[in-house]
Amino acid sequence: MKRKLVPDVVKSQELILVSEDTSVATVSKMMADHNIGAVLVVNHGALVGIVTERDLNNKVLSKDLDPATVEVASVMTRNPDTLPPDADADEALSLMHSKHYRHLPITQGKRAVGIVSIRDLFKVAYEHLMAEQATA
Repeated sequence: MKRKLVPDVVKSQELILVSEDTSVATVSKMMADHNIGAVLVVNHGALVGIVTERDLNNKVLSKDLDPATVEVASVMTRNPDTLPPDADADEALSLMHSKHYRHLPITQGKRAVGIVSIRDLFKVAYEHLMAEQATA
């Protein structure tokens, strides 16, 4: 059975969106408060970037920059690859594997509607394997 990103993999989520002028410190706190590894960056509702834990570590903390003064615009990945909600989970997994992504935005046109993580896809794969094992 093919599983669509929405609603099969990403069933419901509180999508955290920030503007480009949001400080890295603010984004880091949001990520910690919501126990998430990435935040989507929007401009007038359109997705313009993604900022991840890896971005915060590699582009701010490891360079001893002040997270309170650095804006996400300077550390985010601009124009990230995306998939639509009706994309198959295996398509997301393939893209994430080939590009070494841990998070992938889901968009409807230019509007961000979700984000899928490698953990989300792992859960679906695990459930599939367990179901196969139960019927064997």
